Amino acid sequence: MTVLFASDLDQTLIYSRNSMGMEVTEEELVEVERYEGKPLSFMTKKSQSALWHISASAFFLPVTTRTQAQYERVTGIFNGQQAPRFAIVSNGAVILENGKPIKEWSEEIRQQCISRKTIISELLPEIERHFSDDWVLKVKEAEEWFVYLIVDRARFPTDKLDFYTTVFKELGWGMSLQGRKLYFMPESITKAAAAMYIKERIGASYVLAAGDSLLDLDLLESADYGMVASHGEAVKSRVSMSGHIHKTDTHGIKVGEEILARVAEISLQRQ
Repeated sequence: MTVLFASDLDQTLIYSRNSMGMEVTEEELVEVERYEGKPLSFMTKKSQSALWHISASAFFLPVTTRTQAQYERVTGIFNGQQAPRFAIVSNGAVILENGKPIKEWSEEIRQQCISRKTIISELLPEIERHFSDDWVLKVKEAEEWFVYLIVDRARFPTDKLDFYTTVFKELGWGMSLQGRKLYFMPESITKAAAAMYIKERIGASYVLAAGDSLLDLDLLESADYGMVASHGEAVKSRVSMSGHIHKTDTHGIKVGEEILARVAEISLQRQ
């Protein structure tokens, strides 16, 4: 029996200094990402070791909203070992096989976005119409797939978040606020669909999934067993989740240790 472990990265397995959520010693940490010459992301050494050993019982599939270039910066997570055969990037718009995009998959997603008019050129005028320059610091496009805003959280109108979510959902866009980033994702681009494609490719019979944000919910719902970080946006937003999705007991960077221990335990049980 092949067990697939599909996991988000940021604030699930890896963390920036600002997102660790708890005090940890430098001896407990290992750097997994460097950007512009500076350390950017970390995981605990215990998490890294557990991840190395996952391959003995499960097929590890990284699933991230990062673009391919951003994902490729996270080399420290594997520490010289061979990277997973598959990785899902750009929230599911792109699937990498041995580091190269599967062309057929992305072409199909692109056609769905075009047919539903959930393309960036249709979105930008709506963002400009609804959102204020007072709290929008930057508007960024992710490889022509989706948009995210860098926002001033102190000025961001949190009381209007539900209203904005409804407005853009009616236009075919999902919205997710993660730290200082406000994501706008076309409804055709989901982590779940990409993960199910890989499930079929490798012939997996059981799927474990982990994540922290609203953009991870479809992945968690599609899995046989889901794990959601207690510190994450998905829990804080109090959205309804199915019974097979379990909140972690821990918060912050050590969530990775709890998730990986649970994956190892369940995977071994199903062998």
